[in-house]
Amino acid sequence: MIAQHVWLSCPECRGPLSVTREELVCPSCGLAGRYVDGIPCFADPGHYCGEVSREEMQQANRLAREIGWRAAIERVVPRKADLICDSRRADFQYVWDLRPDSSILSAGDNWGAIATALGRNFSRVVAVEHLFERARFIDLRAREMGAPVEVICADLLRLPLAPQQFDAVVLDGRLKWSCLAARGDPREIQLRLLRSVRDLLKPSGFACLSIENRLGWGRMRGGPGRFGGGFTRSLAGYRKLFHEAGYGAVRTFYPWEGCNHPSILLPLDHPGALAHYVEFRDFARSGWRGRIKNLALHAAARTGLWAHLAPEFIFLMENG
Repeated sequence: MIAQHVWLSCPECRGPLSVTREELVCPSCGLAGRYVDGIPCFADPGHYCGEVSREEMQQANRLAREIGWRAAIERVVPRKADLICDSRRADFQYVWDLRPDSSILSAGDNWGAIATALGRNFSRVVAVEHLFERARFIDLRAREMGAPVEVICADLLRLPLAPQQFDAVVLDGRLKWSCLAARGDPREIQLRLLRSVRDLLKPSGFACLSIENRLGWGRMRGGPGRFGGGFTRSLAGYRKLFHEAGYGAVRTFYPWEGCNHPSILLPLDHPGALAHYVEFRDFARSGWRGRIKNLALHAAARTGLWAHLAPEFIFLMENG
């Protein structure tokens, strides 16, 4: 008997998929994917590239089964343990207004910190990761934690998911990295990704996107420009891109401690809130440098410069 998987769809024609002999089959297009170690896989499971070597990744997966995912990370890649293990990476969820029974997609989750943290507060989370070895780790991590996370191995530009099923989609840096994973004009690649994500949203849903600002004050101080060349944009550039992709209202936040630690989100659309935060922190207590910082931040909030020069953004983009 053929089982129907309503939440999956053919990445080519968007039609429903059936499972037969562990294969994911589209009645119109043929074989679309297959199950590998219980994970729906729509990408080449042998492909690998990443910030750690394939050998380290495979060792982490093997040890995760034996001694647990956290101990595996601390043994194999201790240099990255703080980032991989930190559930605060999903703290942006606390500015959302969603019910616990909402469905969330975490697109490009790497090691699963975001998806598993979301799984603490929402009843259904889907994590998509292009590299199978990382998808395997996310699955092991979620199972050990008891988090309601469904893992899929797939290319973000060919998402095998049925439309209009998610209340929120998280794109943690994926708008930038998608340009490195595909050939073509960066703007067209980003529009393609944003539109495909928008198709997955319910009419009342939204996308949550984190990314650097091309004109951020860190770059003006001589910070790294590695993500230039069309991969990142200014605030106005992002808003124009979102509008062209069909999104509606956009809320913009500045993560005070960076996108990897979004525990403090300052609403850039509200200068009064920014000024209040400066008063609350009272940098002037630290001496003359602090007093200068206080004055500069107050001026940046009052004039609107803060919104345009913040080094990083987190956007909430409503389905148009």
